[in-house]
Amino acid sequence: MVTVYGADSCEDTQRALRHLRRLGVRYSYQDVDRDPMALGKAIALNDGERRTPTIDVDGTTLVEPTTLRLTGALEERLLISREAADRVMRMKNVGDLERGLRVGGGLLALGLAIRMKSAWRWPLAAWGAMETVTGAVGSCPVYRTFGVTSVAGPGDHPREAERRSWVAPLRARAHQPVNVPEIGL
Repeated sequence: MVTVYGADSCEDTQRALRHLRRLGVRYSYQDVDRDPMALGKAIALNDGERRTPTIDVDGTTLVEPTTLRLTGALEERLLISREAADRVMRMKNVGDLERGLRVGGGLLALGLAIRMKSAWRWPLAAWGAMETVTGAVGSCPVYRTFGVTSVAGPGDHPREAERRSWVAPLRARAHQPVNVPEIGL
């Protein structure tokens, strides 16, 4: 069982919820701004401080975790296998902002290609179609081939980015050891 104590206005909370959804992990969301009992539980888990998100992963408490740390805790508690997490992250390797840019740019290229009379018409149409499809599904075969992702970078949600580079190696995430301290009650 995964319980997220967070706030709708918190960028870290939104990033954690989006990551759980991408991984297909079921969770319960408790909004500390709307539920005084959830706020009390979050404060109790944080030694008297209000910090969001606070995530209870089957008895392990994570405070403002990175996506890497959250994934590691899910793997340690056997809520998702490393292989399943890696498969999802390989397939969903295009961040949300980049997805919008790809769809918009692809549709623009398709629109221009329709009006063109030159030899560049079909290559532009093919490129536009590829960009539109990869943006719509959130998966780029070129990124997969090179083992990179724009998820969790500024190509995902710029204010919530965990790194400054647009793309990063995907395999680095899969092989980093994760130490998740337990906080008892």
